[in-house]
Amino acid sequence: MKKILYILLGLVLLVVVAIGVLVTVINPNDFKPLITEEVKKTTGRELIIDGDISWRFWPSLGLSVEKLQFKNPEGFAEPNLVSLDKAEMSVSVMPLLSDTLDIGLVSLYGAHVFIQTLPNGTTNLDGLTGGEEAAAPADTAEASETPQEGTTPADPATAWTIAIGGLDLVDASATVRDDKAGTVSEISTLNLNVGKLETGLWVPIEFNVQGKQNAMAFTARGTTEAMLAKDAIKSQLRKLSVSATLNDPQLTLESVSVTADQAGIAIPANIGFSVKGKANDLAFDTSGTAELLVDETMQQIAVKGIDVATALVGSALPRPKMNVGFKGDVDYNGAVQKVSLANLVANVDELVVDGNASVVLADIPAVRFDLHSKKINVDAFLGGKEGSAPASDDNASKGEAPKPSAPAKKAPLSDVEPDLSALKGLDIAGKILIEEFIANNVEVTDVTTAFAVNRGKATLKQFDAKLYDGTIAATGSLNATTSPARYQVKKVIKNVNVQPLLKAAANEDMLSGKGNIDANLSGVGLSEKRLRAGITGTIAINFADGSVDGINIPEMIREAKATLKGKRAEYVEETKKTDFSALTATFNLGGGNASTRNLKLEAPAIRVRGEGSTNLLSETIDFDIVTSVVGTSKGQGGKDIDELNDVSIPVALGGTWQAPTYELDVKALLSNNKVLEEKARKEAERGLKKLLGDKADDDNVKQVADKLLKGLFN
Repeated sequence: MKKILYILLGLVLLVVVAIGVLVTVINPNDFKPLITEEVKKTTGRELIIDGDISWRFWPSLGLSVEKLQFKNPEGFAEPNLVSLDKAEMSVSVMPLLSDTLDIGLVSLYGAHVFIQTLPNGTTNLDGLTGGEEAAAPADTAEASETPQEGTTPADPATAWTIAIGGLDLVDASATVRDDKAGTVSEISTLNLNVGKLETGLWVPIEFNVQGKQNAMAFTARGTTEAMLAKDAIKSQLRKLSVSATLNDPQLTLESVSVTADQAGIAIPANIGFSVKGKANDLAFDTSGTAELLVDETMQQIAVKGIDVATALVGSALPRPKMNVGFKGDVDYNGAVQKVSLANLVANVDELVVDGNASVVLADIPAVRFDLHSKKINVDAFLGGKEGSAPASDDNASKGEAPKPSAPAKKAPLSDVEPDLSALKGLDIAGKILIEEFIANNVEVTDVTTAFAVNRGKATLKQFDAKLYDGTIAATGSLNATTSPARYQVKKVIKNVNVQPLLKAAANEDMLSGKGNIDANLSGVGLSEKRLRAGITGTIAINFADGSVDGINIPEMIREAKATLKGKRAEYVEETKKTDFSALTATFNLGGGNASTRNLKLEAPAIRVRGEGSTNLLSETIDFDIVTSVVGTSKGQGGKDIDELNDVSIPVALGGTWQAPTYELDVKALLSNNKVLEEKARKEAERGLKKLLGDKADDDNVKQVADKLLKGLFN
């Protein structure tokens, strides 16, 4: 046993002495010309070693190189592709005896890499393998590939164990310049420290980097531990902590932080992150957590328990401050390129939406969703009408009557078409259920809508809702593949309480009752002007048991009666309102006008018929309304109008939408009614009789009276 030990010690001593003689006798700087020549032959580039190559001996055999430069071809902005101030590497001696290559710490100081793409597409990486390679004779090559009989070729991977003591990168830098694209990316400082690289052990890693890309500057630093596996895909990380900053003219990230307890294939990772910064005038502060799991095939990625909260501050927001949140689970199936969102809960302040969604990734991603919201109040969210206080009036505060304000000048209708080009890149379909929706003070409930947008064509498949004790249902389509866009809408409103709807929508209460509206419309163009000028179709209205406010037809009838008698109507203060049991009309839209020939109103003892039109562009009104007194009146108006039974009374409706006018057409009243004419004739004869006595029966006098009456009624 002692002899074997002496033999081993002798061999070790022999190796040590041999290495000592090697280091003492051989100067590695003598190999500089050989090294540079081989590099030139292999790459076609020049390698310059300005510094010394030196040995290091025991307990490891080491080598250091200083001032190394690997040159670029002519025509590039920097002379060197790679430059290095100093490089050190060592190999432990003793492990070599047991087929172990134990490389110590590899240290690189002041390394710099410069990569450039010229405007013609040429880069300084081209031709690095351009040197001539010595080709072995065919028979020699074949002989080398065929093992000799009785021998077994060695497998270097199993014959040797390789270990690296670590990597230390100090003050490294890099520049990637693309003159063709006009971009420059720089890493001005990079420090990297990696512990001993050995499989099965946790290796500490630490880095910090600073650089910029064009006008964007960034910094990052982090620490983690890595466990390397022989199968690289099974390697793991733990205790990951990364922080960063970013700054450019449009975006500033004051702080970015990412942490993870562990990470690896088929290992759930609990991730936390936060981002604080500013984009133009928008300041944001985001933080969140999630659990990430990637399966062994890397085809299934699941992000569970996502919980992200963002605080926003900015003048461009609907509110000065807003809080946005997102919760849910995300799954990615790489086999079908599909992303699924489940248990989704998204909120913007008090607006909350929940449901599910999915996206199939393609040239045009296919988005599908099924969403729900309990309440969406757009007015409250945008700071609209709800809860807003009326503007103060200085005169009112002083006890004076407010001065009437001059009517605002109406702006001309816009002829600019909206840009709908984005719709051509969409493939979206889904359903939304909203229990309560408020916008422009109009409240609807139980809203169910289903729509789709497919490459420029939008379809409203369903819109159902409850609206002021009634219902509304609508369908429609929009074709944005043509210019201007084309649209079609069908809408049915049933049993809606009209007055509160008008009061909420337009602060008007001129009409009350239960309303039914059927609309079938289409058109070309979506600008404000083309919407009015190009719309065609019909709108049929049917209102029951209501009233028209602002006009009192029985009062007009009394005025007509007084006119016939040559008297002024006795003033009685009455509400400007006309009750009706039915109000119907069918409006035809086209050429910028909405016209009807069958306007009908059925009221107590009164029948109203009308026709006319309104200009959708100028918003003017031109209607002729004829009122007939029928039967015995037991309702509005009383017995005073019974005397005008079967008399038709015309009213001219004019003005504008904002200021309609109503006027009794006296001339038409007198000329179009035989009953009135006969009554007027009798009144005229009675008056002549009183005035002239027996002379009133004279034929000449009668002829003069007839001429006067004809002039009155014609």
